[in-house]
Amino acid sequence: MKYFSELAEILEKVEKINEKSLKIDVLSRFIKSLDKNELKITIWLILGNTEEEWVERKLNVSISTIIRVLRNLGINIKELSLLYKKYGDLGEAVKIIYEKGNIKLNKWFAKKYTIIDIYNELKKIENLEGEGSREKRILYLEGIYKNLSPFEAKLLTRILQGDMRYGVLEGTIEDCLSYIYGINDEKIKIAHAIIGDIGVLAEYLFNNPKNIENINIRLFHPFKPMLAEKANNFQDVFNNFSPAAFEFKFDGIRAQIHKRGNDVKIFTRRLKDVTRSFPDVVELILNNIKNNEIVVEGEIVAWDYNKNLPLPFQEISKRIKREYEISKYIKEIPVKLFLFDIIYLDGKLLINDEYINRRKILEEIRGNIDLTPMIITSKEDEAKKFFEESINMKNEGLVAKKLDSKYIPGKRDKSWLKVKGHLEPLDLVIIGGEWGHGRRKNFISDLYLAALDKDTGEYLMVTKTFKGLSDNEYIQLTKELLKYKIKEEGRIIWFKPKIVVEVIYDEIQKSPKYKSGFALRFARVNRIRWDKSEKDVNTIQEIKEFYEKQRKEEI
Repeated sequence: MKYFSELAEILEKVEKINEKSLKIDVLSRFIKSLDKNELKITIWLILGNTEEEWVERKLNVSISTIIRVLRNLGINIKELSLLYKKYGDLGEAVKIIYEKGNIKLNKWFAKKYTIIDIYNELKKIENLEGEGSREKRILYLEGIYKNLSPFEAKLLTRILQGDMRYGVLEGTIEDCLSYIYGINDEKIKIAHAIIGDIGVLAEYLFNNPKNIENINIRLFHPFKPMLAEKANNFQDVFNNFSPAAFEFKFDGIRAQIHKRGNDVKIFTRRLKDVTRSFPDVVELILNNIKNNEIVVEGEIVAWDYNKNLPLPFQEISKRIKREYEISKYIKEIPVKLFLFDIIYLDGKLLINDEYINRRKILEEIRGNIDLTPMIITSKEDEAKKFFEESINMKNEGLVAKKLDSKYIPGKRDKSWLKVKGHLEPLDLVIIGGEWGHGRRKNFISDLYLAALDKDTGEYLMVTKTFKGLSDNEYIQLTKELLKYKIKEEGRIIWFKPKIVVEVIYDEIQKSPKYKSGFALRFARVNRIRWDKSEKDVNTIQEIKEFYEKQRKEEI
């Protein structure tokens, strides 16, 4: 049974290692030494979670709560604030103060926590609700903090904030499992995507390392969807495969729908459970699909039934945020479901079936539910005509699919190619912003936007913009952003990278101004992507590829 101090010390060591192979070696040795009953939760804590990846975080411990706890333990808050400002990391600031001895601790009778002890304490805090719950939370945390070492206090603070900074991501844990069990890293990634959580995968492999091929979808536990690569044009598609199936790419919410008997769950692309927001879609599934167990994918689109046309994404995003007054919003913003794939049917995983066969199965079981419009062709003029039909309906374009393509969970693959009618928009995460001026003085309008450096796990700024959203959208966005505030410097506020926006722009440029090395020219926010998480944003590496393609087109 491992102590929390051992985890804290190994992560402190890992944080200082830059070489990827050495980091994986050190972390793998620790993971390999864990018992089965502590393996999953240790990986969760390393990643700043207390549950599976898709479960919404419920710790509800704000920075102000942590500071209140530390003040009660005798920490000088002015000293803490100066250290926090210097390092931009509350965990590091807390560690330094512990090392100085400027805190009241149980020195003689300190409790030595195991990893499981800390996890159980966090779950107790998570379950506190109702009147007086904040005060109880503070008392629980005081009891823990007064028994911790400097490294433990730093780790606990980071877990409470959900801001880990040790340079360990889900992909790092995938590499560790590949190293420990001698399994091809691609197989690990696919298994992770199917099972839906890296901790659960580690627990499975503990007893079944040779059965990785037999991992199946868990009903009502979302898996990571397959994604499409970008095609520059139709010739690009046909150079990869011909003939091709072309499907409309609707501007809605990609939905993963699980059914067993009369139970239905709906998850978004970011694996968020939105079942309560779409009871009309649940009813549609139950009334039409008679099979006992299914997992299907589709697009939920806000729909104008008078004009028989889709409505903009902003309309469907109003539904996804709603859990109350649902009947009112069903009437105000009706939706239509278009199915485009089936992953699982009555005990059988279908990901290794060819696309065209999965489409036939979907046709047979769908009842009266619409399928995404689709044609199969090897002729560019037919594909272009179908593309124009899609664009005229205000859709995003088309997705081209290889007829014999398998469904590869969690992977962006060239057997699916998206064809759009404009420069590829970027999904970026908001890491900072500035209070506006004039009529915008009461909300944040100048947004600092970042992409993910997949090599380091950092979110690096690539642009800032105040353009694209309405005042009402900025007011709503400000309210949400302030929940993730880290610190304020004059007019500038820095946030945890949580809220994603889709950005359109005129050009990608090289820039010495930003650490990323790139900047977007004339960037503007196209929409807020409430359906995506910080894990879904574009990477610096992708932006570099887009830049290089752009340069080739200019030559």
